[in-house]
Amino acid sequence: MRLSTWPWVIPCAAAAAVLIGTVLTVNVPVHDATYLILDAAVGLTYPLVGALIVTRRSRDPIGWLFCLSGAGLALQALAGGYSSYGQAHGWPGTDLAAWVVNWVFFAGFGPLFLLPAFLPDGRLPSRRWRPVMGALVAAMAVMLVVLMFRDLLWVWGSERPNPVGFVPTSIIAACFGVLVSAGALVGAVALGVRVRRAQDRRQLMPLLPAAVAIAVAALIDSTHTGGTWYAGIWLLALTLPALPLATAVSIFRYRLFDIEVLIRRTVVYVVVAALLLGAYLATVTTLNALFRERSGVLESLLATGVVAVAFAPVRDAVQRAVGRLLFGNRGEPAVALSHLGHRLEATAAPTELLDGAAETVARTLRLPSVAVVTAAGVPVSMFGGVPDDGVRIPLLSGGRTEGELRAAPRSPGEPLTRADLAVLDDLAPHLAVALAAVRLATEVRDSRERLVKAREEERRRLRRDLHDGLGADLTTIGLRLYVIEATAPPELRGQVTGVRELTQSIVGDVRRIVHDLRPPALDELGLSGALEDLALDAQPGPNVAVTIADPLPALPAAVEVAAYRITQEALSNALKHAGAANVEITARIVPDRLLLRIRDDGRGLPVPVREGVGSGSMRERAAEVGGELRRSSEPGRGTLVEAVLPL
Repeated sequence: MRLSTWPWVIPCAAAAAVLIGTVLTVNVPVHDATYLILDAAVGLTYPLVGALIVTRRSRDPIGWLFCLSGAGLALQALAGGYSSYGQAHGWPGTDLAAWVVNWVFFAGFGPLFLLPAFLPDGRLPSRRWRPVMGALVAAMAVMLVVLMFRDLLWVWGSERPNPVGFVPTSIIAACFGVLVSAGALVGAVALGVRVRRAQDRRQLMPLLPAAVAIAVAALIDSTHTGGTWYAGIWLLALTLPALPLATAVSIFRYRLFDIEVLIRRTVVYVVVAALLLGAYLATVTTLNALFRERSGVLESLLATGVVAVAFAPVRDAVQRAVGRLLFGNRGEPAVALSHLGHRLEATAAPTELLDGAAETVARTLRLPSVAVVTAAGVPVSMFGGVPDDGVRIPLLSGGRTEGELRAAPRSPGEPLTRADLAVLDDLAPHLAVALAAVRLATEVRDSRERLVKAREEERRRLRRDLHDGLGADLTTIGLRLYVIEATAPPELRGQVTGVRELTQSIVGDVRRIVHDLRPPALDELGLSGALEDLALDAQPGPNVAVTIADPLPALPAAVEVAAYRITQEALSNALKHAGAANVEITARIVPDRLLLRIRDDGRGLPVPVREGVGSGSMRERAAEVGGELRRSSEPGRGTLVEAVLPL
């Protein structure tokens, strides 16, 4: 049998087991067949969706967990029916069937509550959940074994001694309720965490109300055990099938209805039902305590009145909250504009204006991905990637197209609504102004970098010309004047001496100009030799080590000067202010960058860190060439100065 067809044997077998067990049970008198409804609700739905998932994704554990959950309760229905009917008609093996009833259901009932934690990809939200999930799985395995040895056998409301049992039922019932409640809460919370972190919340939102409803039903059932209270069982029977249905919609995206309306109504009515049920129970309990009446008629009437009066306002409030949760503030454009305005105001640097703009828009409208791109198609702000489909809104400022605002639909094939587009249109002018500011700031920065690089290249050329041309010529003139002075007549010697001294003064001025134009060590030794020369100048004193990973290539003049001055300032700070005993200078080439690091073992930066003249100078020199500078420190463990300079 092919893999695509044989998994359907599981739901067929489970349905047959439920049907046979139900037919056998209804044909004999039993004390309480309420749990049979729960078996049928789970046994008919979970294996069906599990087989659907397995046929599409055979390696996905979610499908197998669904099949296991349904199979466990379907087998309880079959074993319970066989035990009840067989005992009345003298069939063999009824005691064994009764024993199976008491534990086989938990093989599916336990994992059922953990399913939401693994949806939709079969993995936990993060590694931090592994210890919690491991403890729950171990506890459920122990509970499964303990149920085999409970002192009483329960079959549809009737109990009799268990021949192999010794564990008191009262202890098992208490532990069972705690374990089921813990599993349901962990599953719902884990799914909530995943939904909160997901970029495409729309895909997971159908699962969350189902998991929350199951957790609420499990808590109600666990806190009202025994007696004639069946609300928990009925709630479980109603809510448990919602999980496989929601899972099928989420994973395979069966969009038979308007999914937006379906999700909104599902979440609203689940939350409203839970709140009104809690209000009803709280009212009945409070009135019982006040009036001490056991009839319950007055309490029920008053509680019903409270629920009736509260229904409309509670529904409206929940509907607004759910709408805001699912679809953001699209109904309140002013709120969206306010969020974006606060984000732009909080940004100090012009080039960082749009850093969080896409995220703000995406979170405002609950969109999976949003991007702000320039007119050249370069993304300057994005959240969830650059959308390939969806809407594209031009960003116009001053009659010029600055770029586009791209927004992806909440789910494939589902266009954004008019309300969504209206909010995006309101946000577009503000984003256009910010994008224009970023463009102008970038142009100014690039222009400044070009000027600095051109200035340093010109200084290097001037220094070479002055040193090798004018300086050499003046030195030659001075030497010739020495000769003339020695052979000149006495009446001319004084004048020649004056000219020679003036020439020496001019040579000194030229040397000073050459030195101020550019550090001489850079042209004489290169950057590597210049850094080693700085280390030698620090002697005697701390141990200064220079490490050059590979021979440095020919570097732009501006980058050489910036690297040299930054190292000079950082070394001076380490020696004068940090009291360092060891300083390590490292320079290496990374792709299109020069990475420069100066690490010392001094006392570190003061707390709070104050930007001094020297540190500001280092940061400015890095910024002038389009690079960046970072300083980090730990008290007593020295300081690290790291500069990244583009080549």
